[in-house]
Amino acid sequence: MDEDRVVGNDVVVLLTRADQFADLQIQGLPFDLDSSVYDRMRAAADAMQSPGLPGAQPAWESYTHEPALPPPATGAQLLVLSATVSLANTGEDWLELSLLVAFDTPSLLEVAATVEVACWCVDDHNMHVVERREWVVGSGPALARSFAAGVQEINRWLATGPREPDAWRDGAGLPQPSAWRAAHAPGSRPSDP
Repeated sequence: MDEDRVVGNDVVVLLTRADQFADLQIQGLPFDLDSSVYDRMRAAADAMQSPGLPGAQPAWESYTHEPALPPPATGAQLLVLSATVSLANTGEDWLELSLLVAFDTPSLLEVAATVEVACWCVDDHNMHVVERREWVVGSGPALARSFAAGVQEINRWLATGPREPDAWRDGAGLPQPSAWRAAHAPGSRPSDP
């Protein structure tokens, strides 16, 4: 387990990184996370499949905001928890599956499962979400159910989805690296993940 304190805009964020969900510190939720809910979430997290690739285990992170703040009104979300499985990462291109828990409102959380690819648009967006499933929850039991559903989506994508970003980009109608390279100087590339 690894912890960092990040300071910005009068908020201190305690970022915890771990190889296992059970090693995370989950705090500051808008509702109670009792032991039965936590146990259901841990069981779901333990069921997240690994794609069988070296170094491709889920990377878990939790975020504790001090002082506890409601989500910003700008549409940005404050993350509570995330897991990322990197299926491809060449340094210039990548494909990741992510499970996120973030504040939707001060009393609600959003659970989302996403497929993300590197951006190769003329304007660099860094990455694109090409598939997304989301659930809004207002209680511990709903969080456990939605978290398990998110893990099921990740496992489904691992079992059935392409392992290369190009196929996902094609399906979403996004430009491929060749289009970006044609519009930019040799040696330039999009932002790293």
